Amino acid sequence: MVIKKPVFLAVLLVIVIGFLVVYSVEMVRITNQKKFEIAVVLKTNNIRSDYWQMVSSGIKAAAKEFAVHIDVTGPLSETDTAGQIRNLDEALAKKPDAIILAATDYERLTPTVDKIREAGIKMILIDSPIQTHVETSLITTDNNEAGRKAGKILAGGQNGTLYRVLTLSSQKGSMVEKEREDGFKDAIADFTGAQYAGNYEFDGTEDGAYDRVKTLLEQDPDIQGIAGLNETAALGAARAVKEKQRLNHIKIVGFDSSIYQIKLLEEGSLQATIVQKPFNMGYLSIETAVQALNGIKVNPKVNIDAVVITKENMYTQENQELLFPLVEK
Repeated sequence: MVIKKPVFLAVLLVIVIGFLVVYSVEMVRITNQKKFEIAVVLKTNNIRSDYWQMVSSGIKAAAKEFAVHIDVTGPLSETDTAGQIRNLDEALAKKPDAIILAATDYERLTPTVDKIREAGIKMILIDSPIQTHVETSLITTDNNEAGRKAGKILAGGQNGTLYRVLTLSSQKGSMVEKEREDGFKDAIADFTGAQYAGNYEFDGTEDGAYDRVKTLLEQDPDIQGIAGLNETAALGAARAVKEKQRLNHIKIVGFDSSIYQIKLLEEGSLQATIVQKPFNMGYLSIETAVQALNGIKVNPKVNIDAVVITKENMYTQENQELLFPLVEK
């Protein structure tokens, strides 16, 4: 049988690319002769947080792959910035080779981060940026684009008709939610008739989101779309809308993929959820730290795409793997 040249070249190219990927991982592992100490400070280390446990799972898998020692800590709540500062101070005192940080606040961590920089410790940021750009690399979801996706879902089917939408966020100091809000506003601006009613904050709990939305619906009964910019925002909003018996009139889009959000998707209470890839983020943070510690140039910023999950596409194999990952706790 004669193989046509273009086909042969395509097959050869695939083989070469596969070899290079394996080779790059092997080279990092071989170069990594020292067992580095890497401190990891997450937004929360609470076992009830599916998202951060998945990040932790990726970190542990990479730590095993690259033979490094890790110490994973974090406050119980994502809003406990004071607790995270204590975690960072404790990590700094142990003088690790690198620190991986998922910052709870854009501004308040600056003094502590400055101390880390002065100590000459390499820092990899994941999930969220901080005000002082001292990191070796930032690995994050493209949150502006994720917000745009949420806006298109809510306003896309209503182009030309009056349609009032709002966003719901829990942390004033969270750059992640600010980027999502900005992307959301940019998206709905492209649709005639879409009106942005504003961003409304709550205390970070599901009950707080529920109370906020319940009050908002009484004050502004014309609201037809809500984007919960984090998990608790979406859960609280859905509970309030269900209680008001307005699920047929109000669309809700959320972020992340807890078992509670999956249930809301299945029953139709949630139109879509924007799912990140936390395992990838965690794995890449360790890989990037090891590369930097071995003197290998790393990308200053790595954007990870988010995926729109709906009731219609949630059962595909690819999306099932995102929604139901195997988490090492």
